[in-house]
Amino acid sequence: MKTKDKIQIGLFGVGKFGTWHLENWLAIPDVEVIGFCDIDPEKQEKIPLKYGIPSCSHDELIDRCDIADIVVPTIFHYEIAKKALLAGKHAFVEKPFTETLKQAEELLSLSGEKGPFLTVGFIERFNPIYQKVLSQFSLSPLFIESHRLGQFNPVRGTDVPVVMELLIHDIDILLHVVKSPVQNIHASGSPVLSTKTDIVNARIEFENGTAANLTSSRISPKKMRKMRFFQPNGFVSVDFMNQSADIYRIEAPSSQNQIDSERIMVNIPEDFDKGFRYIRLEAEKGNALRAELSEFARSCRETSPPMVSGYDGYRALELAIQIQNAVVDHHKKYSEIFKYD
Repeated sequence: MKTKDKIQIGLFGVGKFGTWHLENWLAIPDVEVIGFCDIDPEKQEKIPLKYGIPSCSHDELIDRCDIADIVVPTIFHYEIAKKALLAGKHAFVEKPFTETLKQAEELLSLSGEKGPFLTVGFIERFNPIYQKVLSQFSLSPLFIESHRLGQFNPVRGTDVPVVMELLIHDIDILLHVVKSPVQNIHASGSPVLSTKTDIVNARIEFENGTAANLTSSRISPKKMRKMRFFQPNGFVSVDFMNQSADIYRIEAPSSQNQIDSERIMVNIPEDFDKGFRYIRLEAEKGNALRAELSEFARSCRETSPPMVSGYDGYRALELAIQIQNAVVDHHKKYSEIFKYD
């Protein structure tokens, strides 16, 4: 990376999410957005006027930047990230990582432990409530349940199945928490309003005995971002959207957990040998995207591996592809009504 007071950011793609990236980069000290690249002529005209950021060609932007922030449709991730890494530039690639595992493997081979660095955009890792839960409760779950629901938006995300658009966030959290190889995958789903899978349910079984039931939909009347972790010493319910969590620790019976049991409306007899100790966690409302971008900039500045690695992106993509393949196989087995891409 060139020696400069500020890390130079080149932004590829200024759609809705790319604009969020731009506005957050502009709010981070010690970085400078030196240009953007977008194929839309209207954006080429309006972005410089609104933000004072020049429009550049791909090659010009890669030549000038230290970090290539890639927020274009998935089909272009590989091409741009490869150019950046070959030029010795760090690459932030929004999820899903790439279209294929072969592309992801090649990008991994172009990055290194001392740079150029490669990270994939898993924003929930930087959610303040997830960070707070990890600091106060040791997660070693035997069962995990998640619901990630969103409202339908025909102009964003429907170029990929909901597995890649929404569920992949929970896949990353799942793989971050469960340190064991995947053993079995069962999944089903259906297109509803788009030509891709719009709703999916997957059961993931790991070699260590942990099982997870993941549900994601982009045709829900309301949004939801929740995960629940169950283990012998208690369970945790995390609300990523509201940045809050409920922790239920299993303890020997006491007057305190009898009170807590009554508070959460669980009828535990006084002579029962276990009780709940309930803790409500509220995180200070934080900007997870800004934290994510800031952390990657720090990583590149200090030449230290990023919190979310390219390999993390590869593993999440691998499992996401396996889940989507299981959805297609399940559908072929039981119905010929719909066709999947």
